[in-house]
Amino acid sequence: MKLHFLLTAALSAGSIFAALAHDGTMNITGTITDNTCVVSADSQNLTVEMGNVSSKQFYRAGAATRYEPFTIHLERCDAAASRVSITFIGTPNSVNSQLLAVTTQAQSAQGVGIGLYDSDKTLVPVNNLSGGTALTSRQANVTLPFFARYVADGSNVSPGAANATITFTLTYE
Repeated sequence: MKLHFLLTAALSAGSIFAALAHDGTMNITGTITDNTCVVSADSQNLTVEMGNVSSKQFYRAGAATRYEPFTIHLERCDAAASRVSITFIGTPNSVNSQLLAVTTQAQSAQGVGIGLYDSDKTLVPVNNLSGGTALTSRQANVTLPFFARYVADGSNVSPGAANATITFTLTYE
């Protein structure tokens, strides 16, 4: 009986290994490319001058100042890049999280945030990826136009310094 069991087990084990045999080979090929751009020196530390604005201009939630333009210049873009998007990283406004909060300090303005907008003047919410800009294969240098403006967040607006600091991250496709 023990011999019959061992013989059956040995024969069965052989068929299991036969099912695991290699039947072919697959090669996977591809290329990793450097499809990014370099942020030009003049865009690495930008200052957007918002000017002096009367608090009376913010008579209701959503009331805003004029759009202040700024650009981010990219250079040496690889031909493989087809699109670039941006994320503005900063502290969101406590009342409207799509806006950038002004820096809290002595004598800071209250009741406003800073809206950041793409070239179509569509709001780019803080800490969210923008819709992006298409790149052409021969476009070595790229100018990304944006706008900033103060926006009333719905709470009472009081005068004071309305400054903020953000960083930006570029995402390529």
